[in-house]
Amino acid sequence: MTPEEALLKVVNIVGGQTALANAVSQKTGRTIRQQHVWNWINRDGGIPAAYAPLVEALCREYGEEISCCRLCPDFYPAQ
Repeated sequence: MTPEEALLKVVNIVGGQTALANAVSQKTGRTIRQQHVWNWINRDGGIPAAYAPLVEALCREYGEEISCCRLCPDFYPAQ
């Protein structure tokens, strides 16, 4: 699974790009918009590494498991 595919799975889990942007915004206190999520998927090659642990925890809240090593393998190698 590529980082983009993992992120698309996260988007589906939380209910869309806007829902993911809102959840990340609430947890970080930063303004994250749907456009940021679109860029992560289509332009940037995945989420910023700093958000990977937060997104992993968010997935767990929805009863799913998407690990940091799937979202950002360059920064969180599989063990």
